[in-house]
Parts: sequence; C-alpha cells; structure tokens
Amino acid sequence: MSRFVAMLGWIAQFATISNLLALTWIAVAAVICGLIVRDLARDVVTIEPISVPAALAEAGYTPEVASHRLRDAINGYGSVNNSIALSDKANFNSNLDLNIYARDEMPDFVVPTIGLSLNAIVSSIRSVLHYRNGAAISGELVFREKYALRVRVDGRQVFSSGFESDNPDELMMKAAPAIMETIKPSVNAVVLFRDHRQQSLMRADDIIARFEENDVNVQWAYMLKGNDLLDRGEFAQAEGMYRKAISLNWSNPQPHNQLGLALQRQGRFDDAMVQFRRVLGINPRSATAYNNIGVALAEKAGPHGNLDGAVDAYRQAIAVDPRYPLPYNNLGIALARRNEVVAAIAEYHKALLLDPKYVHAHWNLAAALRRQRDLDGALAEYRAALESTKDKRQVATLHVSVGDVLKDKAGAGGDVNPAIAEYREAISIDPTYSWAHNNLGLVFRDEGKLDEAIAEFRAATLADAKNEVAGENLVHAEQAKAAAAPKEASASKE
Repeated sequence: MSRFVAMLGWIAQFATISNLLALTWIAVAAVICGLIVRDLARDVVTIEPISVPAALAEAGYTPEVASHRLRDAINGYGSVNNSIALSDKANFNSNLDLNIYARDEMPDFVVPTIGLSLNAIVSSIRSVLHYRNGAAISGELVFREKYALRVRVDGRQVFSSGFESDNPDELMMKAAPAIMETIKPSVNAVVLFRDHRQQSLMRADDIIARFEENDVNVQWAYMLKGNDLLDRGEFAQAEGMYRKAISLNWSNPQPHNQLGLALQRQGRFDDAMVQFRRVLGINPRSATAYNNIGVALAEKAGPHGNLDGAVDAYRQAIAVDPRYPLPYNNLGIALARRNEVVAAIAEYHKALLLDPKYVHAHWNLAAALRRQRDLDGALAEYRAALESTKDKRQVATLHVSVGDVLKDKAGAGGDVNPAIAEYREAISIDPTYSWAHNNLGLVFRDEGKLDEAIAEFRAATLADAKNEVAGENLVHAEQAKAAAAPKEASASKE
C-alpha cells in the first residue's frame, strides 16, 4: 500500500496542467491523423454540391438537393437485381465498392485551432499527391428554356447533355451510366449484362486487359464471363472463370455461389454444397446460399428421394430473409413432389405476394391448381405467367400449357379450337418447339385427323430427335392410318 501511495505522489509531481494539456493535444493529433489515414484509404466517391440556376435553388432544388438526386440516380442505376436476397445485397454492394455520398452527408468536424474541416484536409492531400483512391464528382445544371447538365469526375468531363429537358432528375438519370463507367466500370458491365449481353462481355474483356489483377473490377469481369458460359450450358468453362475470380479475392461470397451453381449443373452436388457453405462461412445470413443448398439437395435426391434436407434448407432461407421469394417457390416444389399439394399452393402464394411478377411461382401454382382440377384457376395463373415474361421459350411453353388446360376443359367431344389456337401460337413463336407440335398432333389424332396428326408428330421428331414420346405417337398414328386404309378401300368398292 505504501508503494502505491508513493507512486501516486511521483506521478503528481509531473502531472502539471501544461503536461496534461500537451498529452491531450498529442491524443487529439493522433486521432486526427488516424481519421485522415482512414479516409485516404477509403474508396469513397464524393458528390460535390451541383451548381444550379438561382431560380431552381429558390424553388427548393438547391445544389445540395441536386447532388442528392445525382447520388440516387447513380445508386439506382447500379442497384442489384431482385433475385438476390436482401440479406445478400449489402455484401454484394460492398464487394462492388458502391460507396457514393453527397458531400454534406460525409461525417466531418473542424480541426481545433487550424479551423479546417477534416474533409477539406483529406481533399487537399488527395489533390496535391494526385491520390486516386476514390473519386470526386462535380457538375452544373444550366437553363436556357430547357435544362442541360454537365458532370465531371476528378475534373474530367464525362457527361454533357444538350438543353433538352424540363426535368433535372431526368438528366441525372441519363448521366448515371457515364459516371458509373468512369468510377466503377464493372458495375456498368453488370448492369448491361441482362439486356446487352455482348456489350457487357466486351467491357469485361476490356476491364481484364486494362486493370491490374488485384483490382475489384477484374474479379467481377471474370464473374460476368462465367455467368455467360453458365447460361450457355458450358459449365466446365464457367467453373474455370469462377475459380479465377475466387483466386483474386477469396472473401467475396458471390464467385463461391456461382461456382457452386456451375458444379451443380455438372451433377457434382457435394462439391457444389461445399461452395454454398463457404458462402455461409463468409456471410452466415445468406438466404441465397441456404436456398441453393436446398436446390442441390433436391436434385441429388432425384425424383423419388428424401426431400427433408431440401425442405429444411428452404425454411432456413426463409427464416433468414422472409422477404426473399425464391425459397418459398422452391419449398412449394418440394412439397408438391411429396404430394403435399395444398401446402405447396400456400408457398407459391407467399412467393407471389413478395413478387407478383415471379413467373415460375405463377407457373408452379398453375400446375398445382391443375392437379387439384381447378382448371379456371390454372388458366388464370398460366396467363399471369405469360404477362410476366418475355423469354421466347418460356412464352411458347406457357402457350402449350394453356392449350393443355383448354383441351382438358373441352373434354371428349368438346370444342378444342381454343386449344389448337394456343398450340399454333406456340409454334409461331418457336417452330422448333417439339412439344407444341406433339400436343397439337394429339388433338388431331383424337379428332381422327390422322394426316394432320402424322405431320405434327413428324415435325416434333425433326425438332427434337430425343423426344421419344413424339416418336411413339408418330409410329402409332402411321399404324392407325395403315389399318384404316383397307377399310376405306373396301368401302369405296361397295
């Protein structure tokens, strides 16, 4: 105890007011330096207040409001697809480094004595050292009967419109792609991928050629190339692209997820689940990973296997993210396979409450209602699915499904012309769709029109030589015609 008291006395001798002040300033300086280093290291895009005409500012569309609208346009352009679970979107965006802020949204404080804000100091250092981690966006709206917008990134003009719009927000949205191409070209390529596939892939190749391998844009470029190969059924090649992406950044869950899908398509279900579980290791609340584990388990089980593991995985996905529609639909499929059709219908409805345009949920609900002999309900869902897709093969297939239900409704001796019209519509959309020809042939066969039936069955086999059902139907129709020929000849002699 006496030693402790002596130590306190020794400290008190040196703890003068001036020493305490000096220590305080040292601590403050250390904190400021730490914040400056942190901000220099952050890859943050800052939007400066956009210059606007005085009349617009007086009406409430101030420079700060303009910068917020531009930020919203950029973020909206680069937003992720609805097929990604909410629990995965934050991780998706963080790996694409979408950190875009209006200047007045950036946390800041004025450094004591110096009187400068921390953001001002950081901006000055970036300017003097030509430090390019992050970017600064500036611009101006100009009015001459209509508005024009110019936007610069780090002082270089990347967008300029004519005096063409009465709506400044419209110009902000038009500027977003050019800005994104400059600050994060991989995001631009991702956005283009769905509707402009070749343009997206060209940009991916350009990114791989121009950027260092450790740049985040390069990883996403390899992922886009993998996604294209996956869509085209070249699964082994897609696997190679995803493995390359993973080698560039193991901690990004997206390429692990996509690699899992490529492995699953090759029937390597256990290997696929290893990748999906790696996603969960990086993001334990990934509803997408739980959903994909369920799909892999269901496919591994086969038509008559145990689906308990898949059902559990889908329910885990729903528990993690109740607003993610895919696992509800997949849970419905698994329950329908277990002949729990009423429970399956309930899951499809839950998926459609979350996404009324979810084409597969409408499709599966229609099939379930048809099993329940609710033909009107099935027709309504098939038609809702038709309104929810523009995919050529999906549209053709749905018209065949509508034709099948209309044929069921007509029954023996009923009017099958509406069904025939649906099959013909499917054929006009996709003349190579084997099942449209086959099902149209069945209608003609049942009506005794064997020549028309044979023509359709033959067209079905030509479109798809692996369609064994159409091949058997063709053989039976030709046999029926041959058997009918002697009777017709005998009748003509009489």
